[in-house]
Amino acid sequence: MPAISVIIVSHNKPTFVLQAVQSVLAQSFQDWEAFLVDSGVLLKQGFFDKISDARVRVMASGEKLDVSHNIDMASWCMNKVLNSGAVKGELILYLCDDDYFYPRAFDIFWGYYQSLNREPQAMYASQNVGVVGADGTTVLIGQRIADRPAGRFCKGRQLHGQVDYLQFCHTVKILEKYREIYGTTKYFCEDKPAVCGGADGIFLEQIGALTMVHPINQIVSINRRTSLSVNCGHGSDRKPQKWMPHPEKWSRRFERGFRKFWRRCLGWKQKS
Repeated sequence: MPAISVIIVSHNKPTFVLQAVQSVLAQSFQDWEAFLVDSGVLLKQGFFDKISDARVRVMASGEKLDVSHNIDMASWCMNKVLNSGAVKGELILYLCDDDYFYPRAFDIFWGYYQSLNREPQAMYASQNVGVVGADGTTVLIGQRIADRPAGRFCKGRQLHGQVDYLQFCHTVKILEKYREIYGTTKYFCEDKPAVCGGADGIFLEQIGALTMVHPINQIVSINRRTSLSVNCGHGSDRKPQKWMPHPEKWSRRFERGFRKFWRRCLGWKQKS
């Protein structure tokens, strides 16, 4: 059985998905299997016929347009694979079609896991963040650094909004505990109105409540923002930054600042 299973979600991004798949094929650690779940657009065109590596299994998601309005399809695809009985890896990773792993990503996760006698049930590593411009080039605009333990289990760093799914790696064993505690096999929330693009963050937090998420301060991947990406904040004119603020956090911070300013204004009026 393979050491690592990676689930790749694809939806009509031909240029980017090839780079994502190639990043898996180019891994220095070779004991892996991959599940490429396509929405059907590229699959019907025979786009993946040239993938000859038997470790990559290409499948149609089976999604329908009328269903996708209310269901988060990326979550639906990941749950479909996780519940298929086909996943044999001891560690599980996730990859969307506009991102990719660096060549030593699997080596780094597996090496850390082995160094602690296969005891960690969840890990996260550092990551680059980039924006793809109109010319196809990627400009780095920041990093997410894995510099301390994460998850409520160890009172560590918040995961939702601060750690990307691509940084995250967990064992297949922790999913048994997930089913026992949460009573569901819908690991990733599929209700689109409820998650608002944050299904992966919810999942990470739920895992982080069950076990410590170990930090690995080595860069394993790049999370890219493209004109086709669902993650917000795309823009090739953005200046580089060392960390990526979470929109909800800054919204709350602005609101607190505004209230504080208004109270001061009222205080000045009363004094005068």
